[in-house]
Amino acid sequence: MALYNLDLSGNKMSFQPNLSLYTKIIVFLAAIFLCFAVTPFLPIGFDVKRIIYIIGAGLCCYVIYDFLFVVKVTMIFDKNTRKVYQKIPGIYTKTLMDFEEVRIVNDTSYGTLMYTIGAKNNRFVKNYPISDNFSDSKKGIRKQEEFEATILEPLLEFIR
Repeated sequence: MALYNLDLSGNKMSFQPNLSLYTKIIVFLAAIFLCFAVTPFLPIGFDVKRIIYIIGAGLCCYVIYDFLFVVKVTMIFDKNTRKVYQKIPGIYTKTLMDFEEVRIVNDTSYGTLMYTIGAKNNRFVKNYPISDNFSDSKKGIRKQEEFEATILEPLLEFIR
C-alpha cells in the first residue's frame, strides 16, 4: 500500500504509519513561501511584517520536526528476533516489545478511530500508532477497510 510504504520481505515487515502527513507538510511549505516571498512586497507596516516572519519561522520549525521525527518513523516487525522496532532513519532504532506482548488496540480517544500497538501488560500506558486516523465519513470508512485488508491482516498473520 503506497500510503503506508509497506515492505514485506522474508522475515521482516515494515511500514510507515504517518506518511499521510506529507500533504500537511506541503500545505505548510506553501504558507512558508507566502510568508517569506510575498510579505516583503506587501504595503504593510514593519511590525506586521515582523510578526508574519515569526509565524513563518515557527512553521519552518514545525515542518522540520514533522518531516524528521514524525513522518519518517518506521515500524519494523522482525521474525528472526521476534521483536517490534521503531526506527527513525539516521537517528535511532528503538526496541518496543516482543511479538508475544503485542496487542492491537482500537484507539478512539480523540473521536476518530486509530489502530495502535501496546504491550499486553501495560497497553494503556504507552501505545504506538500504526495507522492514520479514520473518520466516520465514507472516505474514512473506505480508508479503514483498505488499511485492515492490506496492513492489519498481514500484520496479524506475520506476528503469529
